[in-house]
Amino acid sequence: MGISTAFRNSNSGLVATARWAELTAANIANANRQGYVRRTLSTESAPGGGVLVTGVTREVNSSLDRLFRSELAGVARQGVIASELDNYSFRLGDPADSLSIAGQFSNLYSGFGLLSNSPADTSLQNNVLASSLGLAKTLNDASNTLDQTLQSVTAGINNDVGLVNEHLNKIAQLNIQIGNEPQANNFKASLQDERALEIDALSVLVNINVRTSSDGKVGITTSQGTLLLDKGTAFNVSYDTSLGHLKVGNTEITPNKTGVRGFSQGQLAGWFDLKDDIIPQMKLQLDEFARVLVESFESADTSLSSGQAGFFTDQGAAYNPSQLEGLAGRLTVNAAVDPNRGGDIWRIRDGVGAAIEGPAGDSTQPLGFLAIFETAQSFDPQAGQGSTVEIADYLAGMIADQKLVQIDAQINAEELGGKAQVAQSARLGVQGVNLDSELQQLIVIEQNYAANAQVTQSIGQMLDALLAAI
Repeated sequence: MGISTAFRNSNSGLVATARWAELTAANIANANRQGYVRRTLSTESAPGGGVLVTGVTREVNSSLDRLFRSELAGVARQGVIASELDNYSFRLGDPADSLSIAGQFSNLYSGFGLLSNSPADTSLQNNVLASSLGLAKTLNDASNTLDQTLQSVTAGINNDVGLVNEHLNKIAQLNIQIGNEPQANNFKASLQDERALEIDALSVLVNINVRTSSDGKVGITTSQGTLLLDKGTAFNVSYDTSLGHLKVGNTEITPNKTGVRGFSQGQLAGWFDLKDDIIPQMKLQLDEFARVLVESFESADTSLSSGQAGFFTDQGAAYNPSQLEGLAGRLTVNAAVDPNRGGDIWRIRDGVGAAIEGPAGDSTQPLGFLAIFETAQSFDPQAGQGSTVEIADYLAGMIADQKLVQIDAQINAEELGGKAQVAQSARLGVQGVNLDSELQQLIVIEQNYAANAQVTQSIGQMLDALLAAI
C-alpha cells in the first residue's frame, strides 16, 4: 500500500468517524423526543480504498408502525363512544335510585297499587301525580341529553374532518420537502420523523393504509382503498351534513357503510357509529316506552272520548302515530289532573275525561290503570326488547342495553389501549434510542478515531523523516 493510499484511507476513516460521532451524539440528545427515530450511518467502500459515507438511515419497522396505528384507530373509535355516552348513562341512573327513570316508574306502579286500595285518599292521589310528573321529567331529560349528544357528535365530525385535512396537507408538504432533499442526511431524517408523527395523528382519526415509494414519499388510502394522498397531492375530505355522508371529492367514504370503500376504525368512525346507529336506537327505545305509556293510559281510561288526550300526553295532545320521533322529549302529564295547572286531582281516580267528581270509594279506574303495569304491551321489535312484554321488563331491558353500550365501549377502549401500548413498546424497542448502546458506540468511535489518527500521524512522521533526509 502506498503512502497516498494509506493517507486517503485514514483521512476518509476520520471523516466517517466524525460523522458517526455526530450522529450518535444526536441520538443521545434526542432520546426522549417524541417521534424521534434512531439514526445510523450508511457507508460503503470508496473506489480506490477508504470508506465513503452514503447517508443517514432511520431504523424503522413498517410492520410495527402499521400495527401501532391500527390499535390507535381502534382505541379512538371506542373511546369517543364511551366518553360521549357517559353523561347520558349517568342520566339513566341506577335502577335502585328513586329519582331515575326506573325508580320513578316503580314509584308510579306502587302509587296506583296503593290508590286502588284507598281511592278516596287525596295524599295517595298526589303521590301518583308526583311520580308521574317525575317519570315524565326523567324521560324528557334523557331524550334531551341524547339530542345534545347528537349535536356534540355533529360538531365532532366537522372538527375531525378539518383535522384530517390538516394532517393530509401537512403530510403532502413534507413529502415534497423530503423529495427535494438529494441525500439521506440528518435533516431529511428529521422531516421523516415529523411526517411519521402526522401519520400517527391521522391514524387516530381514520384507520389508513400507508405505502412508501422508491423516492421516499408516502401515499395514503383509507383502510378499504380510497385514495387520500398521493405523494405531494392531498385529496381533501368533506362532510355532507344534509345527507350525512363523508366524501373525498365525489367518492363516498362514510364509515361502515355497505358498498363504500371507507373505513371502520378511528375517532371519525366512532362519531358515525353514534350518529347513525347508537343514538337513533336509543331514541327509538325511549320513544317506544313513551308511546306505550301514552297509548295504554288512553286505552285504559273509560272516561275519554275519541281523540281526547289521556293521563300521559304529547305536550297536551293525544298520541299521533306520525309523530313518534322525539315523543319521550315531549311527554307530559295531562294538566287536567294537576291542580297546579288548573286541573283536579280527583280525575286520577275518576278518569281524565270525567266531567264531575265520582264516588270517593270507587276504585274501578285506578284498577284499570294498575292493570297497565301488569299486562304485556305491544312494542316495536326494532326497539330490541321484544314485541310483547310488560312495561317494567321493557324498561329494565332498555336501561341495561343502553348502559351496556357505554360500558362495553369503555372496556374495549381500555383493552385496545393496552394492545397499543404493547405495540408502541415494541416499536420503540426497534426505532427508539437505547442510551447504553449509544454510549458503547461512543467507545468504539473513540477507538476508530484513535486508530485512524495514529495512521495519519505515522504518515506525517514518515514524510518528515524523508524530507529531513534530503
